[in-house]
Amino acid sequence: MAFFRNKTAALAVLTVGAALLFSTAATGAEKTAQERGRYIFDLAGCEGCHFDKKNKGPKLAGGRKFETDFGTFFSPNISPDPETGIGNWTFDDFERAMRLGIGPSGANYYPAFPYSAYTHILGDDLKDLWAYLLSRPAVKRANQNHDLKWPFSWRKLIAVWNWLYLDAGPSEGWSRGKYIAEALAHCQQCHTPRNLLGGLQRDMAYSGTARNPEGITVPNITPERDSGIGKWSKGDLDMLLKMGMLPDADFVGGIMAEMVTHATSKLTVDDRAALMAYINQLRPVIHQIRRNSSSTSDEDW
Repeated sequence: MAFFRNKTAALAVLTVGAALLFSTAATGAEKTAQERGRYIFDLAGCEGCHFDKKNKGPKLAGGRKFETDFGTFFSPNISPDPETGIGNWTFDDFERAMRLGIGPSGANYYPAFPYSAYTHILGDDLKDLWAYLLSRPAVKRANQNHDLKWPFSWRKLIAVWNWLYLDAGPSEGWSRGKYIAEALAHCQQCHTPRNLLGGLQRDMAYSGTARNPEGITVPNITPERDSGIGKWSKGDLDMLLKMGMLPDADFVGGIMAEMVTHATSKLTVDDRAALMAYINQLRPVIHQIRRNSSSTSDEDW
């Protein structure tokens, strides 16, 4: 009987130990997903957009104002609050929003939300980002309605915009540098001129604009030697991405300063090298950018 009791006790210990080990492993896997999601969150610039820092609003609760040629947009609450945020969303809701710009109710989001870039995020990265967002504190803050000019206030027109400009789907086969630049950090969304409908002028990719829809002057970052960054050294570009310092020892400001703080400064060494390699192989575009007098930011350098 003593032998039987010892075997039973041993089996019980092994069972409990295995359960604890499995639980610990599951918790570790979840934490890892959240950590990976935090990296995606940082590179995608989510905090800068969904945080009304100027008015000391809570993080991820939205409310940041974006004044554009189309009207004024307010970023939404993406905290996991079930009433005012995304707490009642499913992952399918989240994926549809990120890939197609369509909310849980079926309404189109405006492309001020850069889903035309985020649509290319790989499936596993999207799942990790979702895990990270759900791990954040829930904040109750109602979303504000956009104040848009007619006819841009008519959401049904977004379906036409999507038909013209949305190339939906994950970026299978892209280089790591292109993936970071165009899917995650969405560099092209700022550094490429747009037409009257807000569509990217692809033949002028990354060549900057004197006035983007927010009235911001954005520089040419193609490797063109006179109007772009073709004369920059590898170290110059590296210092820009790491700390926002320019070749003349000045520092970037405006939206780019935010991107350095929230995104590019958090790149791993390998990812920063991949991004620099991609930028340096872009097609050089001659496009001399002169600061627009009505620019509301010192984004240019």
